[in-house]
Amino acid sequence: MKLSKRAQESLEKVLAQFQSGDLSPITNVARIQLSEIAPASKWSLSNKVLAYSQAGELDCRGFRQWEQVNRTVKKGERAIYIFRPVMVKTNEEGSEEKKEKLTCIGFSAIPVFAASSTEGEYQLDEYTPVTYPPLYEVAQKMGVSIEYSPTASDKLGDCQIDGNKIRLGSHDVRIFFHELAHAIHARIDGKLKPGQQVGQETVAEFTSAVLMNLYGYTDSTGNAWDYISSYSHDPLLAITKALGTVEKVLKVLTNEQEN
Repeated sequence: MKLSKRAQESLEKVLAQFQSGDLSPITNVARIQLSEIAPASKWSLSNKVLAYSQAGELDCRGFRQWEQVNRTVKKGERAIYIFRPVMVKTNEEGSEEKKEKLTCIGFSAIPVFAASSTEGEYQLDEYTPVTYPPLYEVAQKMGVSIEYSPTASDKLGDCQIDGNKIRLGSHDVRIFFHELAHAIHARIDGKLKPGQQVGQETVAEFTSAVLMNLYGYTDSTGNAWDYISSYSHDPLLAITKALGTVEKVLKVLTNEQEN
């Protein structure tokens, strides 16, 4: 199977991820409930995993498919690739009657684009909230990209280690505050450590609890305590160690909001 350079690069990226022992794309894809109107809902599991591994999201469509819902691919965005079998008709051997059957002789690469690579007046209602949370504009001003897309039910948001992109699978303000705290923490330290580290999760969750209180939302300190307890056997000690960084994160947000 001869692939284009970009398709080959995409395939190698996915293979490298699995070779490292990271099977999270499979488990995440299995848990994501994608809208039935999305073409990917009808894809094979292998193509879903390929798309998710490359894009970090599952709603990926062809150029024309996006145009059909009044969205266009942003200039400069790169495609990711899924594969479809190339089928030909052949005659069955050893049969008195000539019977044709379909035989797979290889695969061809199909370019598709993730939802975050598109723009348009039509909003993906199942992802985008009616109103954006507090500090949303502050995050944008700081260059933090915020995307709403389907995620696994036990992972309602994530943040790139450089703090430049937040992905949300929930409209819960608490989740946004948590991931925003991660983004600011990354800016302060240069970048985050990969994975869910006790210190980083404590900073994000405690900052989120403070912001929930500051903006008059339902008290979330109980949830924050339970969350931090799931990472540390001594949550009070973890919070004490994190307070210095929490203060820095809140100061950055306050200064950006005032400027």
